[in-house]
Amino acid sequence: MKKLSRATLLAVAAAAPLYLLLYWLADRPAVRLARDLFAGTWVQTLAEVISFPGDTAVAPVLLALALLAAVGGHFLPGGKERRWPVALFYIWTSAFVASLAGQALKFLLGRYRPELLFASGRYGLTFFATRWELTSTPSSHTILAFSSLTALSLLLPRGRIVFLFLALLVGLSRVIVTAHYPSDVLFGAMLGIFSALWFHRLFYPPEFPAAVPAGG
Repeated sequence: MKKLSRATLLAVAAAAPLYLLLYWLADRPAVRLARDLFAGTWVQTLAEVISFPGDTAVAPVLLALALLAAVGGHFLPGGKERRWPVALFYIWTSAFVASLAGQALKFLLGRYRPELLFASGRYGLTFFATRWELTSTPSSHTILAFSSLTALSLLLPRGRIVFLFLALLVGLSRVIVTAHYPSDVLFGAMLGIFSALWFHRLFYPPEFPAAVPAGG
């Protein structure tokens, strides 16, 4: 627990100045470049496809199905002896709690999205906002991707590189479609990763194995 606490503090200490540097120096040039390079191209279309599972009409359905599967798997005959329902519930908890925290931060910070930068030059924070165009940071898609895929990488270590690469693709896609700034993606990735790490410690204390065997 102490190691994870130290790692969390170090990560926050490193990410906070990086977030500010991106906010002041890189965010606006990055989204303008993404718009100029990719607007109306196949790259933008591909990025929209990659982003689709995290859309507000899709993500809640996926989370609900994951929860139902975890609960149902637990109560099926022999379910208490299987590891996969607990593993699925761990993934769900990591994603759900991180997403709730992200929504609270979106409301609290109220950051203008890139579309308002393009339309009227507005950039910065408004605080206590609920409208979509005023809730840029952190990126919800990135939170969902990094929380669930980091959790999967801890459960299935052999696929770790693939899972984290997919999470990075989701974060990148949010900048390519100019829905978010790079710092929003960084913020979302941090929330998702550490939600998965902390809940992994709670669900799988060091004395219990975490990896899910092939037989479930």
